[in-house]
Amino acid sequence: MTISPREEMACALCLSPLNLLDSQYVHPLGRDVVDHRPLPVATSSLDTVDRACDFCSDPHPMWALQGKNISALAAGNRSQLLQNFGQTWAACVPCMADIDTGRPENIVDRAVLRIGAADIASVRYSVGALHRIFLQHRRPGRTLITTTAWPALAVTARDLPRVRDRLAALYRGPDELPTGILARPQRRQTADSLDRARLYFVDESFTDLAEHAAAHLPAVAAQPGLPPADGGLILWARPTASSAVVAASWSTHGGHLDIVLYRAIGGGLDDQPLQRLREEIGWLVPLRTSQQPISELNRPPHPGGRMLLATWLLIAQKAAETAPVDLDTAVRHRYARTGRRLPDVLIVRVRAATRQNGNPNAPSADTGRRAYTSRVWVTGHWRNQAYGPGRTQRRLVYIHPFLRGPADTPIKLTSTVRILRNDDPDLPHRYPES
Repeated sequence: MTISPREEMACALCLSPLNLLDSQYVHPLGRDVVDHRPLPVATSSLDTVDRACDFCSDPHPMWALQGKNISALAAGNRSQLLQNFGQTWAACVPCMADIDTGRPENIVDRAVLRIGAADIASVRYSVGALHRIFLQHRRPGRTLITTTAWPALAVTARDLPRVRDRLAALYRGPDELPTGILARPQRRQTADSLDRARLYFVDESFTDLAEHAAAHLPAVAAQPGLPPADGGLILWARPTASSAVVAASWSTHGGHLDIVLYRAIGGGLDDQPLQRLREEIGWLVPLRTSQQPISELNRPPHPGGRMLLATWLLIAQKAAETAPVDLDTAVRHRYARTGRRLPDVLIVRVRAATRQNGNPNAPSADTGRRAYTSRVWVTGHWRNQAYGPGRTQRRLVYIHPFLRGPADTPIKLTSTVRILRNDDPDLPHRYPES
């Protein structure tokens, strides 16, 4: 990974970070075969960048380290090539652990294993020399890489107190965040708000509902009382198909709203590196932030923001029911030792239907004007519902998917797959790879 003095760029087609060579952006050497010209976009505009660890080529780097700008001359039989390795290197969790504990030989072993070269001795010497030069000139500090696409990760509602506490500790800790994501004063404020935040875990069925509602969300005038609490942390059962966002935190300040969107990290790591990552960083890293009056949150441009707004709207219209989560003994003991009040964790799920056809807003079979010979699925949609004196006011209400038609008629088959809800709040859910 090479970062120029300008803003870092990546290819919009393959998401690979780009090198700057003679004022031209090029794909980095050593990547897989590239069959297209680079289409440069700023990495700050992307949720995911296809990086690799610059020490061992692991596809899940966690930190960016600053060192000396390194170039190497590769000589062949007929030509020579000057390769620039840059002054910013990405490091994965195992490589960072070996750097911190002074075990560079382990890093070289992993790099040589991934390269799979025939002349192992020569490759070890060359790779080791590059690593030593960079580490000798490494500058203090490290910056989190939040755009890595991590594999599936299992989290339960009972994990939320630990997830919240590690996230607050990350904001108060020494690791730097990427440019544009929470300056130091904002980090402290966000950590303080997380300490007081209500904790919500959205189950699989309600996540499905919120995702569909968010995809069809029109512009809506948000009101100060829309968020279910002044501050909160909400974790969905999985990220949406259009976004890496799996969680969001918010805090309100006099009509203004601070929102942070998060991705999950650590999936696929072995036990020891995973434990180290949990202790140093946690489960979540921030992807996007926004600060604005709540009245301007009419249709957020980012899919994660729309998912949060849709979830709030569904909760406000009582499409959801919440149930407290019984926290495990280890969490109870940890909070008792530190004299902290045990947090309330609520699981959010679809409110039970009050009608046989599955939708309280749907017309009953004996009052509809049309005679149905089968039952058909009506797709979920938003509606401006009249309310208030003389029904002169309007509010946005989501109409759930429901079966229309007499209960004793067959269901008309379609190609749509509908997922029935799971009511077990303690069943782990899988985050699909971004």
